[in-house]
Amino acid sequence: SGQTIPFLVFQLQSKWVAGVLSGRLELPSQEAMMRDVDAFYSDMEARGCAKRRTHDLGQGNPFEYEDWLAEQCGLDKMEEWRRVIYVAARARVSVRLESYRDEWDDDQLLAQAHNDLSKYL
Repeated sequence: SGQTIPFLVFQLQSKWVAGVLSGRLELPSQEAMMRDVDAFYSDMEARGCAKRRTHDLGQGNPFEYEDWLAEQCGLDKMEEWRRVIYVAARARVSVRLESYRDEWDDDQLLAQAHNDLSKYL
């Protein structure tokens, strides 16, 4: 599947864990967490996903987990251009493994990224 950006997930997970351990973020009640687990497995079953894919972060709604982590930590969701670039890159890998780095057709997204990131310079 591959619909998750690993280092972004690691960063958000570490912020979430630090928030919980420091007391800035509060875990839901055990009952609420169990309801979420039941809903998660029901959704997987409805989509025909095997339980062995429980930890496959790319299944279902792309970037849903990242959005949830960001929201929990009080952070903005990932920018749309970043999502589109990632999905396009993953698609290129699947069809042109040997040359996916050589040919790009998303200059407009790179311009958006440059514009957005230039505020940090």
